[in-house]
Amino acid sequence: MNTLTPPAWAHPHTDLTGRTALVVGGAGGVGEGVVRALLDAGARVVAAGRSSTRLDELASRLRSPRLRTTLLDALAEDLDRAVSALSAEHGGFDAVVVSVASWGDQGRKPLLALTDAEWDALVAANQTSVFRLYRALVPQIAAGGVLVQLNGLSADLPFPGAGGVALTAAATKSLTRTLAAELDGHGPRVHEVILGVVRTRARQLAGIDDPRWIEGTEVGIHLAELIAGTSPLTGAALHYFVDKAAGPSGSAPERP
Repeated sequence: MNTLTPPAWAHPHTDLTGRTALVVGGAGGVGEGVVRALLDAGARVVAAGRSSTRLDELASRLRSPRLRTTLLDALAEDLDRAVSALSAEHGGFDAVVVSVASWGDQGRKPLLALTDAEWDALVAANQTSVFRLYRALVPQIAAGGVLVQLNGLSADLPFPGAGGVALTAAATKSLTRTLAAELDGHGPRVHEVILGVVRTRARQLAGIDDPRWIEGTEVGIHLAELIAGTSPLTGAALHYFVDKAAGPSGSAPERP
């Protein structure tokens, strides 16, 4: 795995040596960039997901002795037991990153055209899953540790044709900010990071790419700084990262 070139806004000395991070959704487009960046900063990383094939491919691409992969289904009945066993295996977690999202199987569809089944599936995959992960994982995060949810701008903006995705993104934004307020000083630091468009392997393979988009590894560099406490945004629960050159910010972008 090649050493990353940090962006201009990055802190020059972020070292996660000796720390263990769990990335739920680590084999996804954004998740892979996060995993790469945390490994580059010296962390031990556990990438979790629902597809053994994608996890195996991730491990093959990265080839790091500090990377482990594991199957984890946020909607499984035995989630709490699986998380407890995973935590015991790895000695607990200094950081947990939740990067999960589903567009569902219905494709682009007006909001009121969604069936009950499509609605229920979107809520389960994008909202209930995050709640269940938080409930299972927060007790496994070390004192002084960090919990981060990665979300999209659809949490703030109307998203015609994908209303179910936008509504669940908004709900998990509220969920994460509420948890941050409830745990303030009594548990892990909790951060919500709202992202602009990210360059991913899947988009590039589909011929959809723009060098102006944010790199997944740049998202990971920001998270590494949050975990290490070197980011100037460490004290803020809500962050926006929508401009590649400007980097992360504590302020929402201006709307046109």
